[in-house]
Amino acid sequence: MRITMLSIGSTGDVRPYILLGRELASRGHSVTLSAFSRFRREAEEAGLTFCPLSGSAENMMAAIMEPDTNGLTYLPRLWKSLKSTAPRMLEDMSEGCRGADAMVCNFFGSVYYSVAEKYGIPCIQTQFFPMDPTGKAPISSVRSQRLGPAVNKATYKAGYYLIGSLEKHILSSWRKENGVTVRKPSTGPDYRIGGHTVPVIYAISPCVFPRPEEWGPKVYMSGFWFDESPCAWQPPKDLVEFMSAGEKPVYIGFGSMSSGDMNRLMTIVLRAVRAAGLRAVISTGWTGRKMKSNRTVYFADYIPHDWLFPRVRAVVHHGGAGTVAAGLRHGRPTLVIPFAGDQPFWGYQVHRIGCGPKPIARSALTVRKLTKALLELTGRGEYYEKAREVSGILASEHGTAAAADLIEKAIQDWDAE
Repeated sequence: MRITMLSIGSTGDVRPYILLGRELASRGHSVTLSAFSRFRREAEEAGLTFCPLSGSAENMMAAIMEPDTNGLTYLPRLWKSLKSTAPRMLEDMSEGCRGADAMVCNFFGSVYYSVAEKYGIPCIQTQFFPMDPTGKAPISSVRSQRLGPAVNKATYKAGYYLIGSLEKHILSSWRKENGVTVRKPSTGPDYRIGGHTVPVIYAISPCVFPRPEEWGPKVYMSGFWFDESPCAWQPPKDLVEFMSAGEKPVYIGFGSMSSGDMNRLMTIVLRAVRAAGLRAVISTGWTGRKMKSNRTVYFADYIPHDWLFPRVRAVVHHGGAGTVAAGLRHGRPTLVIPFAGDQPFWGYQVHRIGCGPKPIARSALTVRKLTKALLELTGRGEYYEKAREVSGILASEHGTAAAADLIEKAIQDWDAE
């Protein structure tokens, strides 16, 4: 079967698809990944066909992850970052799905559904954060996670209406030209494609966020998607020496985040690490700077989480879904410094289940607050105990294989409808 996977986003959006695509390919399917061009090499190394999308992951992330981004500014900034490339992206998506038997896509409103409708192929939605209405959490772009059930549900109505309004502006002409149903803005997810209902697979473990009762029968939870093959990465000599030269360090990194004053953020991090008396491995990818390591701090552009996390005492990061999952998988207490997007949700969930301190918003971060949080993160035994408990549960889940099973069944059920 020919399956095209569409993922607009950064590493945290695309890396899970590479794992899922590799699993589907191992089952004999022909898999194409359509994403921003920076991911070509990794996709092709995994044995996937690659179809690039116009635009830039870096530009998109810089626009929507500014420290002052909130529920009201998130969508306008996303639209502004994609406005010039949107027509070309639609054509790229169409080209990537030409000849496909089915489509798998991450969240991007109902844009992908229009492409599936154009070709008359099954469409399976995957999610890395809640986008189906529930009283347990607000829609992902809302910063505050303590709004209460009624307000939480209301945020989805407002969010989906804004999403639908933007889509109508962007897509109406394209939909008419391609004979696709013109959708009106609605106050909830519209999973209709012809006479079919799009199934949804959440790459989330229910031990971190239990499945809400409000979700419909075609909404599934597969568990997190991990790479279960042994990590073959070989560390440089100086990293091995650093790791063995003293007590276990903490890991600090902010993934693809590149917005705001990142040099100031580095200054805060270094001062807090020193004030807390800790050793640290710091990922510098988010700064664009080359920095010299010393006895207490090791700087690196990239170290695989599956190699590093088992060797550190705790992790501090932006709260991307994949990084949260990796930290919990290896039983590490976690402190989240959310920028925007779904990151406040993950920071809140980590704290709620007892695996780390309260998250500190990037916009509110200070040396004093980070120092206090680092001492709490590394000093409270309860966090270690709960993180180990969660790690044991995650070890029994096989989310990537479960998602592939659900996709294969969804395609069969779609064809039978």
